[in-house]
Amino acid sequence: MALEFGRMKHGEIRQAAELATRAFDDYEYFTNWFPDKEERNRVQFAIIWREYKTNFGPAKHLVARQDGKFVAVAQLNPQTYRKPSDFRYVLHGWLKVYREGDRRRIDEWLKMDADAGIPCHEYQKTGPGIWYASSLTVDPSVQGTGIGTKFVAYCEQYIREQGGRELVFFTNSEKNIAFYRKLGYEVFDYRIIEHGGKTMGSWSVKKKL
Repeated sequence: MALEFGRMKHGEIRQAAELATRAFDDYEYFTNWFPDKEERNRVQFAIIWREYKTNFGPAKHLVARQDGKFVAVAQLNPQTYRKPSDFRYVLHGWLKVYREGDRRRIDEWLKMDADAGIPCHEYQKTGPGIWYASSLTVDPSVQGTGIGTKFVAYCEQYIREQGGRELVFFTNSEKNIAFYRKLGYEVFDYRIIEHGGKTMGSWSVKKKL
């Protein structure tokens, strides 16, 4: 089966968001705050779709295709990246996210997400050429086949070609930590995050490229 890597096109944003929603379905990052599967999937898709739409351009979106079908997607933020304004998020339909679930829990999730990213954002300021992967997902149907390893290698190569020297991101899964350690990543921060009475471990990792 043919495996191809490349940049995501604007017309593929929805397809990429659908893939990421499937990949995050049983991820503690979402299940803690949205235990109901139907609500969780609605909120997940609404958040991810608008995140990709709003950041298309400022961030770099890479994908893997197997026989033309999306099997992996990543949003990479170079050191020069600046988060879009609230107005830009509104223009891309962010307020519609609140139609898909409980507003209080959505706000709690957003606070958690912001806290989880702090170590990586702070680390990006410590030297030149540090990139941040705000999203890196592989379709559940191909996990365990080696595609994830190849996709991470492609992302690393892309960053090197753009002059990047290091990649950082966070995960909330011990299983993921074991996978990334095999690929040469090291944990540089671990913390317990709590919002709305729910807690979650958050590991931030880095690798020199």
